[in-house]
Amino acid sequence: MKRLLPALVILSLSAGSPALADSSLQAAGLVRTISLYENYLQGPDRFDTQTLSVYALYSFRAGTEFLTELTMDLNGDAPDDMYTDYYMELQLIKPVGKGFSLRIKDVQGTYMERIVRFGVGYDF
Repeated sequence: MKRLLPALVILSLSAGSPALADSSLQAAGLVRTISLYENYLQGPDRFDTQTLSVYALYSFRAGTEFLTELTMDLNGDAPDDMYTDYYMELQLIKPVGKGFSLRIKDVQGTYMERIVRFGVGYDF
């Protein structure tokens, strides 16, 4: 995951660039956010950690229009790397009309089994 993080951050910052818009795959970055948090955990035997959070929402066209959504948290800086972990969601969204969409979401993390979700969404 640590090797994948820099590539995902670079992609999230550059996918809406004019160089990508001129190719056969057109992409536009609708939202790109990188946040850094200091976590203050309360209680005995707790320690403070940091979280790097990346959120990116893109619109792209490859014959038809799709949306992709990436949410990723990387936690670290705990004693002896006890609490270094990650959580990531990658979602592919296909708008089908009048606010409805078909969705596929892949959820992974160091503290959970991988989950693949298929669903229908409504944006209002």
